[in-house]
Order: sequence, then C-alpha cells, then structure tokens
Amino acid sequence: MLTGLFLFKVSAIVILLIIISYLLFRRLKSKSKADAQFKHNVGLLRAEKLLIHSDKKQQKKRQQLLKKTKISEDVNHKELLNKSRKLRMPAGEILLAAKILMCSK
Repeated sequence: MLTGLFLFKVSAIVILLIIISYLLFRRLKSKSKADAQFKHNVGLLRAEKLLIHSDKKQQKKRQQLLKKTKISEDVNHKELLNKSRKLRMPAGEILLAAKILMCSK
C-alpha cells in the first residue's frame, strides 16, 4: 500500500517543513535579540551608564568634529514613534537616543 514514491514525497515534505520552521525561528530569534539589545542600550543611556571606550589619540579630533556637527531637525518622528509603540517604550527615550546618535556621527 505504501509505495516508495509516496514515502519519498512524505519525507521531502517533512524535510521542507523542518527547514522552513528552522529559518523562521532563526529570523524571529535574531529580531527579538536585536530589540532586546536596543532596549538595554536605551536603558543605559537613561541611567547615564553607557560605557564608551575612547582612544586618547583620536580624542582631540572627535572633540573638533563635535563642535562642527549641527543637529538635524529632519528626524523622521513618525518612524521613531512607530518604533516606540512597537517596542513598548516611551517615545522620549527613542527621540533622545536618535539625537545622541546624530550628535555622535
């Protein structure tokens, strides 16, 4: 009753389902890991405990660049607010992190 072709088809379907579920699991896991790291960094920014290791040789150049950097008001606020809703975090923290990133670039 069970032919070789039927067993081959069933095994191929099972293998494909395993591969698809593995890829989906990996994708979801990496996305949640990045979101958790982002939340952790924003929490460190709020507590002012973000560790920055600076090179003494480049410190003078960085200070000169910070003086020349202008804060851009072209931040996409709608995108940041959507991200804050998605991550269930206050929008002010997301905006603060965006401004700090703009100043550090």
